[in-house]
Formats: sequence, structure tokens, C-alpha cells
Amino acid sequence: MLARALFFVVLSTATFLFLWQFPSTGAQSIPYLDKLVHFGIFFVLALTFHRAFALSAKLSLLVLVCYGFLIEIAQSYAPGRSADVYDWLADASGVVAYFILHHLLSKKSR
Repeated sequence: MLARALFFVVLSTATFLFLWQFPSTGAQSIPYLDKLVHFGIFFVLALTFHRAFALSAKLSLLVLVCYGFLIEIAQSYAPGRSADVYDWLADASGVVAYFILHHLLSKKSR
């Protein structure tokens, strides 16, 4: 129950952040920082999703990658935002990285 609540808090926060228009800052001068942010948020989403729901890694991956795709589509309609296939690839990479790490750690602990 707590894991699901935490997942929905992370999901709601991520959705808000991805759709909100932020004022320009100097952070855009750091190359690929936005991709790192996408990767990190989706890594955390994968972690919380995996703890919240008893789904296979493949199904979890599919759900989260589709969510990332839908967020990019929604961003194309949000004022001051745009869709970027590289953001979506960073999202998917964060999810894949979580499940690879989880698999390796599970294998090591056995």
C-alpha cells in the first residue's frame, strides 16, 4: 500500500514537472542536463513502479516507456514545451537501467 502511494506521488510530481513551463535558467548551458534529468526521473519511476506492482519486468518496461512517450506527446501541446525523441530515449534508458541493475543485484544476492 505504501509502495503504491509513493509511486503515485512520484508519478504525479514527474508529470507536473514534465508539463510545467519553467523560466529559462543557466542550467540549459550544461550539455545534456535535461537528458540526465529524464533518465533519473524514469529510473526512480521504474523503482517505485516495480515495488508498487507485481508485474513482470517486460510489462513494467512497456508501461513506463509508453508513459514516457505519452508525456512527450503531451509536451508538444503544452505552452513553452516541445516533444523530443531524445528525451523519450533518455526516459526509456532510465527504465532499462533500473531493470538491468535490479536483475544484476538479484542475481548476485542468490
